[in-house]
Amino acid sequence: DDDNYDYIINSGELFYEGRYKLKERIGKGSFGQVVRAVDLNDDSEVAIKIIKSKKPFLMQAKTEIELLNHLNEKDTEDQHNIVRLITSFMYRNHQCLVFEMLSLNLYELLKNTQFGGVSLNLVRKFSKQVLNALSFLARKEVDVIHCDLKPENILLRHPKKSGVKVIDFGSSCRSNKRMYSYIQSRFYRSPEVILGLPYAVSIDVWSLGCILAEMHTGEPLFSGSDQFDQMQKIVKVLGMIPDHMLEQSSDQHRLQFFERVVGPSGQVGWNLKQQNKYPPSETGNSSHNYELFVGLIHRMLTYDPRKRITPEEALNHPFM
Repeated sequence: DDDNYDYIINSGELFYEGRYKLKERIGKGSFGQVVRAVDLNDDSEVAIKIIKSKKPFLMQAKTEIELLNHLNEKDTEDQHNIVRLITSFMYRNHQCLVFEMLSLNLYELLKNTQFGGVSLNLVRKFSKQVLNALSFLARKEVDVIHCDLKPENILLRHPKKSGVKVIDFGSSCRSNKRMYSYIQSRFYRSPEVILGLPYAVSIDVWSLGCILAEMHTGEPLFSGSDQFDQMQKIVKVLGMIPDHMLEQSSDQHRLQFFERVVGPSGQVGWNLKQQNKYPPSETGNSSHNYELFVGLIHRMLTYDPRKRITPEEALNHPFM
């Protein structure tokens, strides 16, 4: 291993009783690395996620394997745009997960547009598929929260087609077993998570709303430099967070962003600390489709998770 507990990869090396032949590394993350390989059983390409040999990463990988097996079993026909886990094994103290090979992620796709964004028609195709995945995850018998939906975790199946799959269930959980309070990548983090409130599958809908806007404009919708700035940027566009959500939040969370104010008749309310007064951003675009798109995103970015559009409802939204 290297100093980082990562496995040192040798091209041509054989894994798993000679079944997989390693080619080259195609990705790297806090968890470890992803390697392109060939399955010598049928000559197909696979992606092997090789986890670091350190205990916390191993434990997290075990959870991911359990969830992926659960998801793949509930979706035997591969109809719900979730990556397939082919097999998993231990190799020299490293947990390895073997996935079907997919193509570039949506962030790389945006980069290819020089961050100019993609057409509404393409955004619609992506949204249908990711909503299909989310509505599957939200089913009673499935019940999984992804917890890290972002452009990097949505991959094209083929470089020149519009089919996508959701990957990376390394931070995911069942809604009755919420593991962490510090989840989601900052730009895509929902207000309930920022405020330390209980969360559910609706946090993934918030993330998707942010992603869809970004896919069309080419820029992240809320690009906070830290948690405080993130809340500033959200409130600047969407207005103030509902009082009842702030009342539920603990001081440790809410006082980072908000201060109590007492009105003339003694009623207590909340204000954003050092609030910048800006009108909510208006899109001066009147085409019908565009309005429907903005309308859908508004429904996905509803503060109150109970009122936020569900994946099922979103699939029936006029924009779709």
